[in-house]
Amino acid sequence: MEMRRSLCVLCPVALVAVLTACGSPPPDKTPPKQPSAEEVAKILHSEPLQVGDKVTVEISGIQDRFDPLLREVKDEGIDLPYIGNIPATGKTPSQLEKDIKAAYEPKWYPHVNVTVTPVARFFYVMGQVTGGSGSGRVAYTGPITVLGAITSAGDFNPFADKKHVQITRMSGKIEYVNCVKALKHPELDLLVYPGDKIMVPRRIY
Repeated sequence: MEMRRSLCVLCPVALVAVLTACGSPPPDKTPPKQPSAEEVAKILHSEPLQVGDKVTVEISGIQDRFDPLLREVKDEGIDLPYIGNIPATGKTPSQLEKDIKAAYEPKWYPHVNVTVTPVARFFYVMGQVTGGSGSGRVAYTGPITVLGAITSAGDFNPFADKKHVQITRMSGKIEYVNCVKALKHPELDLLVYPGDKIMVPRRIY
């Protein structure tokens, strides 16, 4: 009799628990929206340039004819016809376009059109990765997530703390990704952009 009484008490509780679980919405496993080619181009055009980046400079609207000029950003900037070095580090392509235009007008030309297009951009993977040619600076070739970025750098080494991977954005903002959870829940796997720095810390035993 005592057992029946206990079961009568427990059954409603168990039923409530089951109904509560059934009523809970399933976790959102929708992967993050990947940017289109146009959006990627916009990202590349808005990020500050760094030493080692390459850009194509197109100069038009003038009598002299210049083919598109491929330039690598150096400490002193980029070298252009007539005006010499123009500082480029830390400037977005849009800002660099304005500076180049101002350097040509009106001393060299009354009016000039300038277009700066990034050619090669990079993100950085550091810390507990297996290394090789992919570690350190990695070329940004299109949309990629943190897990993909770490794979491109050789993947985690045996000492990696996969639960506390840190991303430092160009703005200085710091974000964290639990890569163990991100494997099962793609929505937790953040997108990586040019200039981002990914640090994989060492696991504490």
